[in-house]
Amino acid sequence: MTIIIILNILLDENKHTEETENAIAACESSKVKEDGEKSNVVGEEEKLQCPAKLQGSKTGEMTDHENKSIASKLYVHSQWLAVQSPYFKALFYSGMKETYTNEVVMKIYEDELQAHLTLIGAMYKLDVLNDKDYRLLVQVLVLANKYDVRLVIKKCKCVLLSTTLTLEMCEYILQEMERLSDKADIYEMLEKFLVKEFTPIDETWTMQKFTELSEAALRLLLRSDNLGSRSENTVFVALMKWVKSNLSFRVRYICDLLDLVRFEFMTIDFLVDMVQEHTIARRMPGFNTYLLNGLAYHGYSQIRREQLEPKPKKRRLVESAGPTFSWVIDDQLREKLSKFTEVSVFSNRFWYQGYAMQLQLTYAKNLKKCSFYLVIRDLIGKACLYASFKAKSKLFYANTVQIKKHVFTFSQSSWGKKCIELNPVSVVNGHTIDV
Repeated sequence: MTIIIILNILLDENKHTEETENAIAACESSKVKEDGEKSNVVGEEEKLQCPAKLQGSKTGEMTDHENKSIASKLYVHSQWLAVQSPYFKALFYSGMKETYTNEVVMKIYEDELQAHLTLIGAMYKLDVLNDKDYRLLVQVLVLANKYDVRLVIKKCKCVLLSTTLTLEMCEYILQEMERLSDKADIYEMLEKFLVKEFTPIDETWTMQKFTELSEAALRLLLRSDNLGSRSENTVFVALMKWVKSNLSFRVRYICDLLDLVRFEFMTIDFLVDMVQEHTIARRMPGFNTYLLNGLAYHGYSQIRREQLEPKPKKRRLVESAGPTFSWVIDDQLREKLSKFTEVSVFSNRFWYQGYAMQLQLTYAKNLKKCSFYLVIRDLIGKACLYASFKAKSKLFYANTVQIKKHVFTFSQSSWGKKCIELNPVSVVNGHTIDV
């Protein structure tokens, strides 16, 4: 349904009648009924006390072919609106036919009505924006940009910048403000929120909230220099996870997202072994160029790296505060290990610096010893990875299993120890293995 706002111009700035007491309140409280009629019942508590004395009221219902429309009259002071907005100045004083009439018609959609009324109310009294819902604030901000109402723009931004954000709010703001040109300060606020929400990315990229990010939020997050990470390898893996979860086969091969990853700071082995043959990445636009730049960077001397323009910048490094992965051996898993001895069980997958890993545990028949291994997944071809690990658990009699650096390859993807003496108490009770 279309709403037609008729701006009734008050030429006498001192005019004050009973009609002007209800300002925008009548329009704000009007409800469109199923039959297309509109109610104008306004409670005293709903009235907008505005020094400009605006008035909203129903003037009639119009039918344009099959499209219904409702006309609402809004009393405004032309000079006041013209001072604040070049759009209204042109509307009222451009010499066009609107200049010579006391009524100017603005045709808007029904879902834009509340934002228009709030915008005009804010042009008289900025404080009306203080308690508004963030959705309405963003809508008013978009309109204020459209009509170049600078004081309202500043006020909307001020209120938004003082708001406690959520992911839902962040996504809504990004969606509604996509086409605005002056949004740097709001985007800076959103970036800070996203960075705080997803740092370190090593621990959050496997969560549902990451894969559910919009493309706009993803770009804002992964482009940030302040995003904390333990390895750029992880950023690549996270991006590939998002692409696989959100883009169809046809779209992912034309969507340029690889610039969000800093190929120069991925490890050389990861670039060669994991990135080079990645089934999704290799078909995305610009892949060969990004890969070549990453490989070349590792071959440059320090002098040449310093001469690069623009210089690639590392993300903020976040050190691990605890174990990389904790495997909980609950009662159900403990029973399986004890019942089906010499049969291996595997943990869920976890990631370290972009590499997928699992833990492997097997009980001996006499339940006095076990075998424990770290397995590197997804190694293909001639890929290799040198790694060492330490596992701590009350399960082991010595509490610790430590494996010095070994090479993991496609054919030898697991390393660990056999015949590890078990703690008899832990065989009966549940426990955790921290790696």
